[in-house]
Amino acid sequence: MRRHALFLALWAALPVEAQTPSRGSVFCCMDNGHQVCGDVLPMQCFGKSYREMSPQGTVRRIVEAPLTPEQLARRDAEERARRTELARQRAELRRNQSLLETYSSVADIEARRDRAVEGVDQDLKRAEARHTQLQKKRESLSREAEFYQKRPMPIPLAAALRESDSELAAQASVIEAKKREIDAIRSRYEQDRLRYIKLSESHGTLPGSPR
Repeated sequence: MRRHALFLALWAALPVEAQTPSRGSVFCCMDNGHQVCGDVLPMQCFGKSYREMSPQGTVRRIVEAPLTPEQLARRDAEERARRTELARQRAELRRNQSLLETYSSVADIEARRDRAVEGVDQDLKRAEARHTQLQKKRESLSREAEFYQKRPMPIPLAAALRESDSELAAQASVIEAKKREIDAIRSRYEQDRLRYIKLSESHGTLPGSPR
């Protein structure tokens, strides 16, 4: 009884076309190295790849075996990878289109780069000028502190020295940040320039000429 119930369960799980014999069809599969055939799908073929053939032996179709959990997982992973790559390609296409619409020529890219650098460079020069002022103030405080090498330094002078050191450190950080910003601007525009040249060449236009 249990074997009969199992047979019925497996039979119910088959596609309808496999349950209903096609007129004049023969179903064959390999079972332990032996070919098994029948006018309906033999029980030995359940869960395996099988062929549906005409009585003359012509293969009408081949039904692949159901995928294993491992095969399903691999197929899903491959599909996710395919979709990820497709999304990457679409995003790159949008970036390239945006680049070509943003700039009119290589000279345009270089001009925008120079304007962007100039704005940050002005901030850098102001920060360096302020740092010079703070250094002069610190040198003045240091000379005043020399008089107190052998006696207690006045509390206000000691506080002024600490504040001066703090201001110098903060201003030095600002200067370094501005230098890094300039480097980042140059790098970004250089990447745009190289991509623009490559895209322009692929479109058959001169990189340095207006579009």
